[in-house]
Amino acid sequence: MEKYEHGGQIYDAKGKSGDWLDFSANINPLGLSEKIFQALKENLRGIVNYPDPNFTELKKKIAKRYEVSEKNLVLLNGAAEFFYLYLNTTRPERVIIPVPSFSEYERAARAANCEIIYFFTRADENFALDVEKIRKKIKSPSDCVIIGRPNNPTGNLIATEKILWLSQFANVLIDESFIDFLEIESLKKFSSKKITVVQSLTKIFAIPGLRLGFAVVEENLAQKLNLSKDVWNVNFLAQKAGVAALSDEDFLLKTRVWLAEEQKFFVERLKNLPKVKIFSPTVNFVLFQHEKAEEILQKLRGEKILLRSCKNFVGLDGSYLRSAIRLRKENIFLLNVLEKCF
Repeated sequence: MEKYEHGGQIYDAKGKSGDWLDFSANINPLGLSEKIFQALKENLRGIVNYPDPNFTELKKKIAKRYEVSEKNLVLLNGAAEFFYLYLNTTRPERVIIPVPSFSEYERAARAANCEIIYFFTRADENFALDVEKIRKKIKSPSDCVIIGRPNNPTGNLIATEKILWLSQFANVLIDESFIDFLEIESLKKFSSKKITVVQSLTKIFAIPGLRLGFAVVEENLAQKLNLSKDVWNVNFLAQKAGVAALSDEDFLLKTRVWLAEEQKFFVERLKNLPKVKIFSPTVNFVLFQHEKAEEILQKLRGEKILLRSCKNFVGLDGSYLRSAIRLRKENIFLLNVLEKCF
C-alpha cells in the first residue's frame, strides 16, 4: 500500500471501475440531490465556455450559507488543493500534524519543504487532542498546526475553545471537510490572521468526481492565495453544482436525519462482533481495530466489498480499519459478511 494512497480505489490497472460496494470512501450515500442533478443537466452545454474566474454566483451562495464575507473566500478544486496552495504560499518552516490524520496534510507540507513535526495521539485516549501538549511542540508563532475537525480517520471533534487557545501560539489550519454532516458550530466565523478554515463540498454533496471546496481566510492572505492559483481552478459544472447544492437545505436535513439513525444502527451491530475495538464516530465513518484486520480485508474483497486499511496512516497500523456508513441495505450486507468472517 502506497504511503499516500486514499480510499475509493475502485479502478483496476486499466483504469476501469470495478463492480465494488465501496465502504472505503466517506461520501454521502444519499448521492446526488435532485437539484444538483438538474443543474448539471441544464448546464451541460455550457462547458463550451470558460468558467467564471470570479466565481460570482458561487461566492454569493457560500457567503450567505456560512455567514462569511466574500472577501475572505478562496474557491478550490476540492479541499485538498488548499493544503498545497496555503503551505506553498505561506512557507512555514515547521508544520505540526496531530496523527493519525488525512495524509494530504503531510504530503503538502513535504511539497513546500516544511519540517514536519508529528504529534501522536493515543488509542487508549480515543485519539483526543491535548492542546497543551501540542503547545509544547510549537517553537515559533509562524509554525503551522493542521487539525481535522472532525478528524479523518478517528472522528475526533476538537472543541472550539481549544482551537482559539492554541491560535495564540501558532497559525492553525482547520479542515472542516465533514462538518456539514453535523449541526454544530463551525470555526469559520473565527477566521483571522491566526486561524484559517477549509471545507470540502464534495463529501456532503456526493460530488468527488467534480471536486469542489472553499477556504475562509484573512482578507490580505486571501488576496495573495487567489493570485497564486489557477484562475479557472473550479470548472463550470462544479460551480453550477455548488450553487444548486447550497440552495438545498432539505438535502442537508435529510442527510443529518439519515446519519443519526444509521450511525447508531451500524455501531450497535459492529459491537456484536468479537474482539473488535470501536472508536466512537461523529460523522459518516467508523474507525475500528481487530488483530486479523488484513485477513478481514481480503475476505471482503472476495465479496466485492472495499474497506479502508489504515496501515498507511501515520500513528496507526494494519490492525485498524475504517468503514464508511452507507445505506441500511448496504450496511446490513457488510455487517453480515463481517459476521461470517469472524
